[in-house]
Amino acid sequence: MDQFNEIRDKIINKLEKTMFAVLATSDQNYNSSASQVCLISEGLDVYIQTDSKFEKIKNIKENNKVALNLGDYYFKGVAEILGHPTTNEKFIELIQKKHPQTYNLYTNLKDEVLVKIKLTECKIWGLENNKSIHNQDTITVVDMINKTVKYIAIDK
Repeated sequence: MDQFNEIRDKIINKLEKTMFAVLATSDQNYNSSASQVCLISEGLDVYIQTDSKFEKIKNIKENNKVALNLGDYYFKGVAEILGHPTTNEKFIELIQKKHPQTYNLYTNLKDEVLVKIKLTECKIWGLENNKSIHNQDTITVVDMINKTVKYIAIDK
């Protein structure tokens, strides 16, 4: 559990420092779509806001399993549409600090919706010390549900 907590803290730090992420969604027929989104997080809770008419919202309604990419951090998660962003005071506080221009331009528009993503898995490429721990390059796989960490060797 200590190893999980240590890596969880690195993940939270990465989420807090990352301004934008690529969100991948797919519809019920697994037709995929990816788009850049402003990233807001509180701990391991990830939030995005977008227009309710965009493809990603249609996809989430049909298939709530999503993926987020933050460069060397790749997440799987489950999305939930929460309603209009202005109904969530904590989100408003966070977006005003991290993305003030997005807040000013979009948050109060009538068609905006807030999506919360529950992260279920994180794969990390190039996490420091992996090579020294395992004497080879690895991918760190963090299971957020079971709070476990494992390493997968990368064949070169």
